[in-house]
Amino acid sequence: MSLRVVSLSYKSKSIYEIRRYKVEKQFQVITQDKLLQYAELFVKVFNEEPWYDHWTIQTATKRLEEMMDNPHTRGLACYIDDELVGVILGRKEQYYDGVHFQIQEFYISNNTQGLGIGTALLDTFKAELSKEGITQIYLVTLKGERTEGFYNKKGFKTDELSILMNMKL
Repeated sequence: MSLRVVSLSYKSKSIYEIRRYKVEKQFQVITQDKLLQYAELFVKVFNEEPWYDHWTIQTATKRLEEMMDNPHTRGLACYIDDELVGVILGRKEQYYDGVHFQIQEFYISNNTQGLGIGTALLDTFKAELSKEGITQIYLVTLKGERTEGFYNKKGFKTDELSILMNMKL
């Protein structure tokens, strides 16, 4: 399985193109003008398995807008034939040992999962983050093969020193 990068220029916000398995994907830097498009896909993905959340267009738009308003946010959207099929975004954070990146949202259209879109999007995104001097990526996800299993296959490891804690108010 090889990827051929056709064009790549993150800083100038140009379109990325990668060809794989005869499926042409275009990767674009996320922009505010496509926020509604990102929110619609967000709702479709996260209201289905394995999450079964209860997002609305309004709440998803607000969440994504708040993220995109942060100057440290970076993200890419993936299109096939001008149809949005995936989004990855998060934020840079300074740590004592360098700049880290938290993937806050990463979602692929339910009907295109398993086609390598998530892998191509993640690989392209990691390469761009590396160019910015980011030394580590981390995220929070559900336990399970479809979620945790995907990230394990991509080289992510469960941090044995950390736990996720929450409290309802």
